[in-house]
Amino acid sequence: MGISQQPPKIFPVKKGIACQLKWTHSTVYLTDGYTASCHRAGYGPLDLSGEVLGFHNIPNKIEERKKMLKGEWPGNGCEHCKHIEQAGGASDRTIHLNMEGTTAPPELEHNLDAVELTPRILEVYWGNTCNLKCIYCSQIFSSKIHQEEKRFGPFNTEGVVMDAKWNREFANFTRIEEATEKLFLWFEKNIHHLHKLIILGGEPFIQKETERMIAFLEQKELPDLTLCFFSNLTVDHERVKNWVQRLNRLVQEKRLDKLQIIGSLDSWGAEAEYVRNGLDLKLFQKNFEYILNESNTLQNINSALTATAVPGMPELVKNINKWSKIRPVYWSMMKASTHNFGPRPYLYPGIFGRKINDIGLKEAVDLFDVNSHGYPDSVKLNHKNYMNGIMNEFENRQPDLFRQKQFKIYLTELDRRRGTDYKKTFPTIAEWLDKV
Repeated sequence: MGISQQPPKIFPVKKGIACQLKWTHSTVYLTDGYTASCHRAGYGPLDLSGEVLGFHNIPNKIEERKKMLKGEWPGNGCEHCKHIEQAGGASDRTIHLNMEGTTAPPELEHNLDAVELTPRILEVYWGNTCNLKCIYCSQIFSSKIHQEEKRFGPFNTEGVVMDAKWNREFANFTRIEEATEKLFLWFEKNIHHLHKLIILGGEPFIQKETERMIAFLEQKELPDLTLCFFSNLTVDHERVKNWVQRLNRLVQEKRLDKLQIIGSLDSWGAEAEYVRNGLDLKLFQKNFEYILNESNTLQNINSALTATAVPGMPELVKNINKWSKIRPVYWSMMKASTHNFGPRPYLYPGIFGRKINDIGLKEAVDLFDVNSHGYPDSVKLNHKNYMNGIMNEFENRQPDLFRQKQFKIYLTELDRRRGTDYKKTFPTIAEWLDKV
């Protein structure tokens, strides 16, 4: 019996402001040589000093766990959850404390104060090979953006920076091949401890490392492992079919517990194709519906929340509800930027205050059907509670005219580079920005 089919266990640490993600989860960014505790927090350099890659018990993560046991927010990205909780919402931290399918490190069975731990969930960003230029992304994660920034040269106006040589201070990582090899050595020794492996990119379904990973898994027996991919699904249909068939075979043979494919999509229609420049929505739909109708793969839609995604979100949710009549399709969301934190704080939707909820976000969240097979689905309910928490956060934000001005500068420059027109695609947002 796979681990996901066993009775769920509640995260056992109750002291302070403990976080399942900080204890259980790690993200590895091979592109720039950093690791984190989740998408948002716990950043520190990969440790390449040993035979295998070090990422889960690096010094800053250990120190952050100690602080959280004392009831202290450790910073370093944890503001993402702190702001939601301060607004009375359900954050990633609070939701994951009771999230089904998550499993705590084995060390906690004997010592609830343990801070050097075995990860159960690992996210890996192979590299920046990608076929899209999403407006919230950077050259670290998209080769297309890197090419665009080299073509157009540096841009730096009022804090809006677009430059192939600029991003986070650790963007010039030169040891990606070494780090990749040491990660695969880590897999050889430790993958049996993992209960979930999440592969991201760039776009994983066009990356050579994904083929290597699948071939690796085809040699293993990992009945407790759920394998998950985040994909924009603007990928050759036959390629997607081939990989889905190979991976489903491993599930059928009980050599994997489950396969999950999360379609990265923020909205529907012209808004979606603006936000994810290069997206072919028809191809996305063809691939997504093939997986839905021809396999037993778990499916989600994950949306990066920007102001520009919001107007097209209700149509996206209508499709999710329609697909869920065939098999449950889950919808999750994360803010593309946090209030005054990170490299592009002007992408934080709360710069418009509470009115961002009124141009599609509230409608989309209200539309989202939390039933599966006619009954309330606890995972969907958790996601909806989280989305309501985000809206509560925006309700408590005052409009930020300086960030709005930066946002206007950013969209205008993207339009110049890409031949797009945000004013036609987002007339309400354009009207707001005309006033700054």
